[in-house]
Amino acid sequence: MIPNRIKLLILIGLILVCVGISFVVLTGFRTAPTPPEVRAGWYLPQQDIVWTPSGSRTYLSSPVHLILTGWRDGPAPQFPELSPYCRYENYTQQNTGQKYVIAVWYFNEEHRFLASQKELADFLVTSGRITTVGLNFTGVQINGNQFNGTMQNSHDNERLPRSLTTTGYESANTTGLFFTVEIPGPEPASGDGPNYGNHEYYIVYYGTADPANLSSQTAFFREFIGETYAYNGVSSSLHFIPET
Repeated sequence: MIPNRIKLLILIGLILVCVGISFVVLTGFRTAPTPPEVRAGWYLPQQDIVWTPSGSRTYLSSPVHLILTGWRDGPAPQFPELSPYCRYENYTQQNTGQKYVIAVWYFNEEHRFLASQKELADFLVTSGRITTVGLNFTGVQINGNQFNGTMQNSHDNERLPRSLTTTGYESANTTGLFFTVEIPGPEPASGDGPNYGNHEYYIVYYGTADPANLSSQTAFFREFIGETYAYNGVSSSLHFIPET
């Protein structure tokens, strides 16, 4: 039989091993945040999108069905790169054939985020027409859209702000709305990596892949954004844009 003293030492050793493993695992999670390459597409739908138009009677109205036709790491071809961490998705509306794009630029440093907004603002002013467009979501009943016709929307509809001020843009090859998002990072602890706890910043664009009249698309963009908005942060329009 094993003496009680040896049993006690074995038990203490096992406890110390378990504590050590837990510490390494937890420390690893804290010092290895999600890579920025992944964060760039973190809040994109990444699937087909289906919803019933707001204010419509379900049995009278055909649902809006946006088919995901492709995605790519990199800037949308209509715009500058702005960040090494960016991604866009292309969609086609099933009933009309209208093509749409959602583009995201990700930043983990505020000075780069602000500098890129200035670069983008200069580009927009010289390449098209800009306006300020307010979207009001107060009292809007989000329909709980379905992806691929079977999976319920995975994003949290409660994150949708009551209103959103966006920067409208019309040009010869795209029309849409820009907005920015700032998401506070967790409080850093002793031993965390140099970038742990940084805020996250996004420049987001919902638009057409072809020329279009913004006023005729605004109601659609309002629902498009309302059905897919998943950011848990503070949203606003672009900075450095002249008042309109």
